Order: sequence, then structure tokens, then C-alpha cells
Amino acid sequence: MRFWTEADVRSGPTVSDVVDALEQVLVDEAEGTAWNVDKTMSAWPVDAGRASAHALGAVDRTAGLAIFKTWVNTPAGASALMTVFGADDGATLGVAEAGTAGTLRTAAASGVATRHLADPDADELALLGAGRQALRQVEAVAAVRPLRRVRVWNRTVAGAEALAGRVRDELHLDVDVAGTVEDATRDAPIVTAVTRAEEPFLRADHLAAGAHLNAVGAILPTHAELLPDVLAATSLVVVDSEPNARRGSRELREHLDDEPGSVHTLAEVVVGKVARPAAPRLTVFKGMGMGLSDLAVATLLVGGRP
Repeated sequence: MRFWTEADVRSGPTVSDVVDALEQVLVDEAEGTAWNVDKTMSAWPVDAGRASAHALGAVDRTAGLAIFKTWVNTPAGASALMTVFGADDGATLGVAEAGTAGTLRTAAASGVATRHLADPDADELALLGAGRQALRQVEAVAAVRPLRRVRVWNRTVAGAEALAGRVRDELHLDVDVAGTVEDATRDAPIVTAVTRAEEPFLRADHLAAGAHLNAVGAILPTHAELLPDVLAATSLVVVDSEPNARRGSRELREHLDDEPGSVHTLAEVVVGKVARPAAPRLTVFKGMGMGLSDLAVATLLVGGRP
């Protein structure tokens, strides 16, 4: 049995690697040989806000893996572990510290969504939020589109400036720090929201016609980034896991009906069952996190595809 430290994961698969691995896992899901173990979570108040505990899993018969991930997230910090098993013999293949793996898998989902749903000529990204996930979100979009510029907005200017410096130094991209959400998103063809907002702040009129939005913050049932008119204006809503998203996303619960076809999955997009409309007002990927994304990272850690 192996143990992968955070340093091992950081020196292992790249965001681009995980984007490609996740696409393959999603093909398996569409073909019925891979599936999620639904997410469960609990939340509680702490002195500085709220804390939460989460667990999810996945099985991929084609890759021969089963994984479970558990983590606790608090205002003071977070930690996560992922256990990797052989799907055919039940052997414990390893345990990974999964903080870095979590940023990789979350970013990869945005990368896959952007690859299939953003305008093919999109070359600019507006990033809303500058927390732990933010840098890899930029990297994921840069892996699937030739970014000319990134605009960063954060509720604190200091956080935006710090992230902008890392984007310049580590990803070698041009970056502007925006003073408002409107300034960040104006005419941007790709927007990624990855905040811990408790109340919605992003309006439809913030978003350009034809834009693609990755909404990957607000993963607690009490939180929201999107005002109701965003989903009302959206031509196509895509999620990573529909059960997880419908149960856990306040935005979907409150502002999107549960009729069949109102939400599609990333797996359907990857295999071509659902495509970007010819002239969409807006496309939205609402990512809540799913086990198959973590399994894509695990596949690479054990030396499997791609």
C-alpha cells in the first residue's frame, strides 16, 4: 500500500493531465461502467463562521478502481484524505493526502466544461475569488483555451493582488485586478466564480452574451453565488453529478425546476449527447464536486490512464 503526501501529489499529475483523465472517466460514466457514490455532508457553526465535513466516492470498472474521499473544511483550515482500492480484488492500493488533489480535480472539472462549452475563440477569463482553488482554476482554463488575459476580482484587493502575482509568476499570463464584479466580467467570454459567498452577488447583466460560466464555489446548501436571473437567462445548465447538485446547490434548488432535461451532466457533454447551443445567451457549469473527479486524480497517481 502506498501513501502519497501533499508533496507527492504536487510533483505528480498536472492540471492538464487531470483534465484529460477526467474526460476518459466521464466516457466510462456515460457508458455505464463508472458511477459516483453520492456525497454526504454535515455543517456546524464555529467562532469564525461555519465548518463542514464531507464524504463521497466513485467506482470505475474500466479503470479497475474504487475511491473514497473524506474532508473537513473550516475557516481556520482544511484537510482531506483519499483512499484508493482495486475495484476487482478490494486491495487497498494507497491513501493520499487530498488537499492538492482536491484543487486538481475541481479545476479539471472546470477545464472539461470550458473545453466543451466555451466559445472556441474565447481568450479571456474573468476570475471571481482568490482563495485556495483560484490559481488552479486559471490553469485549467489556460489548458483548454489560449488565454490572452485574466481579470481577477476578490472581495479584498490584497487577495486579488496576491493571486494576480502568482498567475503572472507561475502561469506567465497577463493579469488585471478589477475593482468590481462588473469590471471583471465585462465582455469576458469565460467567467469562473470560485468564492465562499453566503449570499448571491453575480447577476445576468454582469455576463456577456455567449459567455460560459463555471460556478464552482458555493458548495454548501446554505451558500449561493448566482442571483436567480442568471439561471433564468441560461441556455444550457450542466452539472458534474445531478443528484449531488440538485440536493446540495441552493441555486439549483431555488431557481431551477426539476423537470427532465432542465439540467444535463458533464458526461453527456463529453460524449456528445449534449452540445453547446449555436448562439447561447449563456452556458453554466455548476460544479459541486463528485467522486469521479477524484478518481481521475487517483488513476494518475497509481500510474494508469492517460
